[in-house]
Amino acid sequence: MIRIDSFSSDRTFTVWQYTIAHHSRVLLRSPRRTERDTRIDLHVGGVSAMFLRRSYDQLEIREGSKADRDRVISVVGPKPFQHGQILHVIEGRGATGFIVGGYFQCNETHASNNEPSGFLQMPPTE
Repeated sequence: MIRIDSFSSDRTFTVWQYTIAHHSRVLLRSPRRTERDTRIDLHVGGVSAMFLRRSYDQLEIREGSKADRDRVISVVGPKPFQHGQILHVIEGRGATGFIVGGYFQCNETHASNNEPSGFLQMPPTE
């Protein structure tokens, strides 16, 4: 698992799982497309605010600028940033979103799409 400040990929990523338990975490996944392909998981813990689409084609993630942060604060207020959280701007072809939380982490593996991510186990959603 690698901590990342920015990330880009031509693959499609889906919001795979979100939990408010265990420090509010979100997992975005680009599943394996073939038997020899890799699966890429992107994880953020300590999520205090987010606005995401279900999926992103040609994903790009970057740390938000001061102007981005000011725009987010104008919508959600300053509280999500009160503990030093980072603004991550999520962009894809025709879609933009954000996550306010801890560091982004990346894990690329040959694991099957149904195996755990390798990050702290998230409780099942039922």
